[in-house]
This record gives sequence, structure tokens and C-alpha cells, in this order.
Amino acid sequence: MALLADFVALRASLPRLEPGDEIVLRDDGGTACALLRQKRGEPRNFAFENGVARELRLQDDGGIPAARLCTDAASICAALEPTIGPVREPLLVAWRPGKRAVLRMRRGETTVFVKLLDKRSYRRASSAFESLRAADGPLAFALPESMLPDLCAYAAVAAPGKPLHDMLADAQSPPWGLVDRAVRALASAHCPADLPRQDFASARDAAIKMLSRASCVDHRCAKLAERVANLCPPSQTREGFVHGDLHDKQMFLASESAWLIDLEGCSRGDSNFDLVNLAEHLRLRALQRDGKDDGLCDSMLDRFAISHEVRMAWGLCVRARLVGVYAMRPRHADVVGTLFTSLDSSLPDQE
Repeated sequence: MALLADFVALRASLPRLEPGDEIVLRDDGGTACALLRQKRGEPRNFAFENGVARELRLQDDGGIPAARLCTDAASICAALEPTIGPVREPLLVAWRPGKRAVLRMRRGETTVFVKLLDKRSYRRASSAFESLRAADGPLAFALPESMLPDLCAYAAVAAPGKPLHDMLADAQSPPWGLVDRAVRALASAHCPADLPRQDFASARDAAIKMLSRASCVDHRCAKLAERVANLCPPSQTREGFVHGDLHDKQMFLASESAWLIDLEGCSRGDSNFDLVNLAEHLRLRALQRDGKDDGLCDSMLDRFAISHEVRMAWGLCVRARLVGVYAMRPRHADVVGTLFTSLDSSLPDQE
């Protein structure tokens, strides 16, 4: 209850929201924190400590080694120039304190993204990128052009094409045949033996963890987490390469290719996870846009002839995690309510 009160006080202390802005709440070891995503402007992070809300500064983020260079544009550009060449106009586009920050900048006429990571994440990313091979067409991996070990960072050129998310938001009809071929190619991509394993148990644990964190702002999440723990893994699996966070913002569609970004968390395991994760995000986006399911999720799973058992097990697991994620985003309270209802009628009861 104390943490809930802190979140209420923190939200009341935040700057006035403009149209398109979004608040993302986070429990950081018992401290109420909030990310303010601004439609026009850089993301800002706040923490509520000792009864006072204070704004965090990226350059003070001790968990991200390269953060100390982000005092001003000149400093970060000078630090990056020896490795990636002359860059300008750095803009912070994402920041999770202690974990990662993403800068977008210009190099000539090219857009370059530089992802600053914590030490542990960088080690995993570096190991994953060293193991990856080019994917079979029409799938393409947007791999880093430069690794920056001294900064625990990497640089990547912007992927060509348009995100699937933006096509759907603009009411365009995406080339679903291209999407399907890319997803199939992803599952059969070369899977190095040293990649971490992503199976149903680990995905279920991630959903439970996310719901437990969200229970500080929505008490329903705690009961839901207990029921998710009773989910049984499906008997059918498709062993292969796993992106680990495949959704509509990660896939860029060009004329004859589909590019995937953010591959540092790739793993090996049940590739049904990627397929169902993408499909459930299609359902989520429809709920966010129109307040109702447009059927794209089920249509995708139908095209892949996913069995009812696999569809239910992975679908409930993914949907439960999305509830935990979006329960911390007050703007999406109606969507969370709809997802809660669907899970409540489908999840096994507590033992």
C-alpha cells in the first residue's frame, strides 16, 4: 500500500502530459519510478524518494558505463567519432535506467542508432552477435556495424523499410505473405549451441515476474500470477532460433525483405514463442487502436496451422506477460481490463 501511495504521489508530481505522451511506471527495488515518454522530446525518468519526486539524469546513471559521456551532444559525438565516424544531432530516444539507453544520430545522410548497455547485457549481446549468421531470405538481421566494448555499446544503421507497427497504425494492409515467410525463416535460422535457452518454463517465469511487479499498482496481477504458475507447457514444440521479443515494432518491411532489429536477446528453444508473441501483439495493437480484436492474431496462427494446445498455452503465457507490462502504463487501463477478462475465463484455477 505504501508503494501504491508513492506511485500516486509521483504521478501527481510529473510534468503536464501533452497529447501523445505516455507514463510508464516501474518498481525499482521498492522505489516508485516513472518514465515519461514524450511525443515531442526526449524520454525523462523520475523517482519518488523521501516524499519527493526528483528527475534522474542520464549522465548520472551508474549502471550504464557510457552514460557518463552524455553530458552534452559534443561529448558523446566526440567519444563515438573514432569508431563510427563523424556524427551529429544525437537524440535520446529510449532510456531504462541502469539497463540501456538508445541514441539516434545522423552520419551524413544516414541514421545511426547507438545502444548503450549495462555490462551484463553487453556481454550477452556481444556473444550473441559473434554467433549469428545471415538469415535466409526474405528475412534479414539488422546486425551492428560496430561494437564498442570500452563503452558497452554498439552502433547499427537504421533498418530499411517501414515497421509493421506503423503500417497497421496507418491502416495499411501489410504484405502478410512476406511476414509469414520471414517468421518461418526465423525459426529455421542457424542456432548456435552456446545461445541461452528460451523455453516455456522461462517464458512463464518471466510472465509471473512481470505480474508480481505490477501488483503494486493493480492488485489483480498477484492473483493472476498464481494462476499463470499452473500453466502446463505444450507437448508440441518447434525447436529452433528464438528472437525473444518479436513484435510489430521489431520487424521492418521493405519491398522484398523483412528486417529484424534488437537481436541481442536471441536464444534457442521453442520457436512457437516468437510466432505467438508476434500474433498476440497484433491483438494488443487492435485493442489499443479500436478497443476490439480485429482477428489478425487468430488469422496468423491459423496460417501456421498451430494446434489448439500450443495456441492456448503460449497465448495465455504471452498475454499474461502483456498484462503485467501494460498494467504499469495507466494510459492503457481499458486494454488491460479486456486482457484480464480473457485470461480469467481461460487460465487454470489455483491449486
